[in-house]
Amino acid sequence: MKISARDIDHLSLTLTDPESAATRLQQLGFNLTPEGVEPRCICFQPDQDDVPNYLELLQGEPPVIAVAANVTELEGEERTHAWETNDGYEVDAGVVVGESDGPLPWFPVRHETPDAFMEPEWIVHPNGALAMMAVHAVAENPKEIAKALKEKWSAKVEEILDGCLLVKTGTVELLIWSAAAYQSEYKAIEAIAPQELPAIVGVTIAVERARPLQALLRANNVPFALAEGDRVLTGPDQSGGLMFEFLPQN
Repeated sequence: MKISARDIDHLSLTLTDPESAATRLQQLGFNLTPEGVEPRCICFQPDQDDVPNYLELLQGEPPVIAVAANVTELEGEERTHAWETNDGYEVDAGVVVGESDGPLPWFPVRHETPDAFMEPEWIVHPNGALAMMAVHAVAENPKEIAKALKEKWSAKVEEILDGCLLVKTGTVELLIWSAAAYQSEYKAIEAIAPQELPAIVGVTIAVERARPLQALLRANNVPFALAEGDRVLTGPDQSGGLMFEFLPQN
């Protein structure tokens, strides 16, 4: 299946215990949509008004992390979600989800009500998070995966360093690493590539400043490491299987 992907819309985490992951993510300083309604989402201010920017937590087996690519036209499963804001206002979301199509875990989506993921009380986070900037994947052959996605998504591909290729369709980047290159780049948290590849392993989040984030993590007893450029890194054991890279904007 070939599509014209507008951007990476969101990251979908299917987990055996999403509520436990939600608790860990709250300790990282994220606000989530209200509990008791699936999916729990971490929402950010999007770059485009009709393309959301968020992470979602779903319950299911087997556990998998997948990329959702936003498209303009799509036939598929229609899903509806409804959350209630703090002031009692009900927010309804309608999403059309297409079938996963390899070569790494991803699926196309079309939003009927994208503004449902942009409620002001959900896009402001104690850790200063602003947006999802990049998704990280590890593959045995990054060039092969990038080439396949270039065709499937009508994307642009660039080799940014040895063992890492950039796939881009919009604002959010997809970085595809070899296992060795990924472990070398994120050795500060001893990042280990999964045994089954390709796999989504991490996400880069823009934050306002590094020091308030570090103080919050220390207060919540969350281990973290520092990397070049004042980046703050947390391991996958702290967040439902994802490495988080926080990138300060000032």
